[in-house]
Amino acid sequence: MRHPTMISPLALTLSTLVWAACAAMPALAAQAAHSVPQELPPQDLVRQHILARPEVRAAASAMQADQADAERLKAGPHEFTLRLAAQQRRSSDTMSDGLIDRRRYAETQLALERTLRTGRKARQDDVIGDAAVKLALVRRADAIHEASRGLLRAWIDWLRERATVSMWQEQESAQDELTRHAERRVKAGDAARTQWRLQEASAAQTHANLVSAQARELAARAVLDTQYPGLTSSGEAALASPQLLDYQADQQAVVTQDLAERSHEWRVARLHADLVSARATRTSLDRSTDPTIGIYAASERGGAERVLGLSLSVPLAGAARSASERQAQALRVEAEQQAEAIHQKVRTEAVTAWQAMQSAQLAWQSQDLARQRHEQVLKTVVRGWELGEYSQSDVLLARRQFTEAALAEINARAEARHAALRLKLDLHETWEFDDE
Repeated sequence: MRHPTMISPLALTLSTLVWAACAAMPALAAQAAHSVPQELPPQDLVRQHILARPEVRAAASAMQADQADAERLKAGPHEFTLRLAAQQRRSSDTMSDGLIDRRRYAETQLALERTLRTGRKARQDDVIGDAAVKLALVRRADAIHEASRGLLRAWIDWLRERATVSMWQEQESAQDELTRHAERRVKAGDAARTQWRLQEASAAQTHANLVSAQARELAARAVLDTQYPGLTSSGEAALASPQLLDYQADQQAVVTQDLAERSHEWRVARLHADLVSARATRTSLDRSTDPTIGIYAASERGGAERVLGLSLSVPLAGAARSASERQAQALRVEAEQQAEAIHQKVRTEAVTAWQAMQSAQLAWQSQDLARQRHEQVLKTVVRGWELGEYSQSDVLLARRQFTEAALAEINARAEARHAALRLKLDLHETWEFDDE
């Protein structure tokens, strides 16, 4: 009798195979995931290219300039003033004997002065500097966001042209097979030579369309390679086929509100209004003038007389300061109204973007269904033509209708993906580095 702990060779072999398959599953899964084309380029590479864009660097330089200006405001506009004066004094004194005593003296004066800024003005200057820096940060983020939008548009355009090239390549292969079949039928006497010639003409037209599509793909790729070198060679990429809506209909209120609140245009307008308001407050504070205090020392009559004293000067506010204050208040109201107008604009654009995304998704679903049906018709007509049930003109018509539907589906898919990805980008769910 076999010992209960003994394992048969078959069981041992099966367990070994199962263990090997389990061990290989992660590697196979990783290989399969790597082989699936990605719709977007790697985020790290996108970040590197976007941050190197000239408009983004310009915005970064502008931010550094505003930071330096904030430090200037914190330090204040007033500095110490050193005054040095030299003069000669001539005297003519009549003596008791009637003679005139003429003398010449060298005299000097040294003064140190500074205008004093009040505490309220200093604090308001700090507020202005901080507001300017915040505005510069958002403007840099806006430059990054706009550059990301431009890259996304160029990338989707390139993927659309690649998909178009693939479609025409598939059609060319199918046309070549039909041309060979037509040749065999003509040689066998089952069809007229005209059918062969018509099929050759259709195949030639398909090849011409392929060449044109390849030229457009090269042009779209050249745009990316020129502005973002190495991005197109970062890996296989293809347009995704949206199976479901990226956002459900009940999310409209939340998504549109987030779009409006995250809009860089609205944030720039709001921070600009805050900056103008802070400057208007500072202008109002200028109604009280800043006094200038100094200390001076003088040597007169060749050093025979020495003077040490204090000086105080106070500008007298006039009509110019009142006009500046009125101008600042008017500019504040203008900036606030412009910010409100932009807020209404971005809310409208948010609703429009949502509707455009939903419409693009539904349009793609309809076009994809039409393409599938035309493809089924084409397969049926080609099969019937091979059996002699349909004429050559039926095949040509079915193929032309299918290619038109296929091209429409590619364009609809590209627009649907761009609308969805643009929405994700505006919601900071894709390429989230514009606030770095």
